[in-house]
Amino acid sequence: MKILGVDTSTPIGSVALIDGDNLVAEHTLDIVQAHSSRLMPAIDSVLKWGNITVDDLDGCAVGIGPGSFTGIRIGIATVKSICYAVDKPIIGVSTLEAIAYNLRWSNSIICPLLNARRSEIYGAIFEGNTKWQRLSEDLCLPIYDFLERIKADTTSDYAINFVGDGLETYGDVVRENLGERVHFADSIFNVPRGATIAHLGGERLKHGDTDSYWTLVPNYVRIGLY
Repeated sequence: MKILGVDTSTPIGSVALIDGDNLVAEHTLDIVQAHSSRLMPAIDSVLKWGNITVDDLDGCAVGIGPGSFTGIRIGIATVKSICYAVDKPIIGVSTLEAIAYNLRWSNSIICPLLNARRSEIYGAIFEGNTKWQRLSEDLCLPIYDFLERIKADTTSDYAINFVGDGLETYGDVVRENLGERVHFADSIFNVPRGATIAHLGGERLKHGDTDSYWTLVPNYVRIGLY
């Protein structure tokens, strides 16, 4: 199953092509130019590297946020246009889930954390290892409220892996409140990869779980920002 994965929810965008469990090609976008000018050339390059066209795809997955409002809109609009033009399924994937999935095999609680500005964070809670599952919805709230949510939803003897660019601003607060339970992932895991977006989308597509061109919208989390 050939799946194109696209994420533009962070300054470092990513486009990837997978075929089943195999990564065929991946293009990481630099942060010099806007996503609007570099996304289509990146998609074109990835398809050429895979020696296929959009007609050969089985579906497309796209990161729907939370994250950069403008970046998310660009990614969703682009992938919607492609899927509509060639009549392919589209699957929206949570940015936070894609980041957490980078650590899915760790035997711990996994908390992706992004800086939402306005003194708030985007976050979610997952359980890793063979029990991989979501323990909370995607959230936007002050960091202290998020940490209280973690304490309420997890047992005190379970390690917690944090990942995401929110640690640059709130890392000290996290350690002060959760102590020795906390581990921070290496910064290379802080952004969603196109390959991960494609994989998560492909898993849903296998079960016939797809989205609609007409109703798929950005997941801004903050109410009233659609």
